[in-house]
Amino acid sequence: SRVALDPLIIKAGADGETKTASLTANCEWEATGPAWVTVSPASGTGDTTISMLIAANDGKERDGEVTITAKDAGSVAKLLVYQSGKVEEVDPGTNPPTPPTPEDPTVIKTAEQLLNFLGEASTYAADETYTIDADIDCGGAKISPAGSFAATLDGKNHKIYNYIVESAESTSGIFLTVSGTIKDLVLGSKDGSGWDGTSSVGYVSAEAATGHTGGVCASLSGTLENVKSFAKVVVVMNNSGGVSAIGGLVGTMDSPSKITGCQNGAIIELSGTMANGAYAGGIVGHANNAEAVVEKCVNTADLEFSLVNGKYIMYGGIVGCTHLGALIDNCENRGPVTLNQSETETSGTYMMIAGIAGAVYTGGTVSNCVNKAPVSTNRMQVSRIGGIVGTLNSKGIIEGNTNEGKVTIKQAAANNNWQSAGGICGFQEKESSGNIIRKNTNKGEVVVEVENATTHANKVAAGGIIGLGVLGLEISDNVNSGEVSIVNKAAGPVYAGGIVGWFKGAGSFTQGNENKAAVSAKTSDDAEPKAGGVVAYSSDSTNTCTSDKNTGAVTCANAGSAGSVAGTNAGSLVNCAAGGSVNGTALTDANFATYIQGASSAGSATGTTFAK
Repeated sequence: SRVALDPLIIKAGADGETKTASLTANCEWEATGPAWVTVSPASGTGDTTISMLIAANDGKERDGEVTITAKDAGSVAKLLVYQSGKVEEVDPGTNPPTPPTPEDPTVIKTAEQLLNFLGEASTYAADETYTIDADIDCGGAKISPAGSFAATLDGKNHKIYNYIVESAESTSGIFLTVSGTIKDLVLGSKDGSGWDGTSSVGYVSAEAATGHTGGVCASLSGTLENVKSFAKVVVVMNNSGGVSAIGGLVGTMDSPSKITGCQNGAIIELSGTMANGAYAGGIVGHANNAEAVVEKCVNTADLEFSLVNGKYIMYGGIVGCTHLGALIDNCENRGPVTLNQSETETSGTYMMIAGIAGAVYTGGTVSNCVNKAPVSTNRMQVSRIGGIVGTLNSKGIIEGNTNEGKVTIKQAAANNNWQSAGGICGFQEKESSGNIIRKNTNKGEVVVEVENATTHANKVAAGGIIGLGVLGLEISDNVNSGEVSIVNKAAGPVYAGGIVGWFKGAGSFTQGNENKAAVSAKTSDDAEPKAGGVVAYSSDSTNTCTSDKNTGAVTCANAGSAGSVAGTNAGSLVNCAAGGSVNGTALTDANFATYIQGASSAGSATGTTFAK
């Protein structure tokens, strides 16, 4: 026979309480214990749960044994019970009892301690460390943001939840500024995997002009490490002149700072009207410093905005906008990124949205990131939309990224705004050199459906890698396997390319890229669509395509602007490989020279071979 108990030791307070233990047995048994412990049941057969009612203790601390004995004189199991007392033991003599050790003020275990900590946060020195030593249910408390925090907060992977942050300022967050370090902490979630249904960060009222807001802090000049936030970020836009930055974790990074290994699972709820512009991102709204780094971060929230903007919005699954050389590296977006409007809303001037970064300005880098979710808009304004980056501006780099999400512009009504969509990047502009899109992979479809006369100098363009490159752009060693299609219900020009929709200005080149997917372009009268397996329209004589390859089908009713490599080419095609089909005719060794580029092309094609 066999009997066993788990646990083998229990501790009880002086006021008495009930404890339990699991009994495993394959025989009949009896239970006994000290007089101050009532054991139930006192006997039985087989497995069960033993309950021990421990009486109150007004004396000194005590201990005793609960014993389980097999009735057939087999095994015995014992459990030790320790109980504290209300009378302290004092050694004989004149020494008084040792006073109790005071609580460590740097250890936070309760909601009350947390609120006290936040209230004093701005007074803590940079060399101090505070720890969260238990999961904390804030009981729905309304919390005012801590003004600033320069010390270290170590969450020990504990959870803080069931709270509402209401700021009376124009900025909001649990902290308004963080120059110290916050690490290993879960916010706004009871189970660590989803929103608790209560926790949020926002404003007392929406009367003041909207400032920066983040689920952790409005402004970061320190470090966030392994912080997960699920608390809803709620902002009613009301910015009369400035620009607002809103992020699931951080509003803005205007100083050297780092967000590493963090996760956003928070809904960002924007409403109202923006007179100027806004940056919004799943992790951070605006990364605005050469030493701002966002790395190894993940967004899992669905990011869907529907609001009126007077000028622009830059919006991404990880970051809204970067400036001044900020780095976004090894991040992943898993939530759909959507910017929609009703037909009655007034459009702003332009929007930039993407799976990773809405816009990359002045030397920023986005590298080794993955977007796994769709990116879409139906807004009838200028759209710059990409699987990884919406707009690349002024010597930025997009390298080593992968997009798996479908990229869609689908507008329900007629308008005259130009559009640009790409599997990796929507649009590139500004500097005449130093703009790089290199070693990226697109697997997502790129779909544009509009009714657009496009009288603007820029038209409607879509590409497996980039929609429209203005000037000074390197596109090298990228691979596209996502279908690219444009349908324009009006007669305006459209350009669809397996790699590039339109090379517009001088000094751009493609090299070593490969398109494997179908490309198509169509307008209401089919007078001005262009489609190419590598580039639809290379319009400047200085632009070159070298060692690029296409094996996808190209379809364009304007036969003079359809080609396996280029639809219409004013530049140079060098050592490219042409394959697939053009308007249903498969390329062969015999006919590939006819279909390398559209008949309307004035540029050259040298050293081009059949892609086998």
